[in-house]
Amino acid sequence: MANEDQVRQQQEALQCYRNIFLHTPDGRTVLNDLIKTSGLFQINGVRENDELQHRTGSQDMVRRIISILGLDEEQILSMTLNLEEGDYDDD
Repeated sequence: MANEDQVRQQQEALQCYRNIFLHTPDGRTVLNDLIKTSGLFQINGVRENDELQHRTGSQDMVRRIISILGLDEEQILSMTLNLEEGDYDDD
């Protein structure tokens, strides 16, 4: 019974991620900001170890959100480009 509750709670949490990041302009804006500030699509180059660890952790968090949302690279790129162009229309 406890396992069923855990599964249900996890499913609810995942649906909340989708509701926020996919279905609200604010959520898409925040996701776009997380992608940019984590440097997800940037080459790390030579960096101090602590900075590299921080960046890697940030990127892992953003990748987790993207995975939960089930977005592919094309969708991420499209979302990022649309937000940069000021397209904040809700689906």
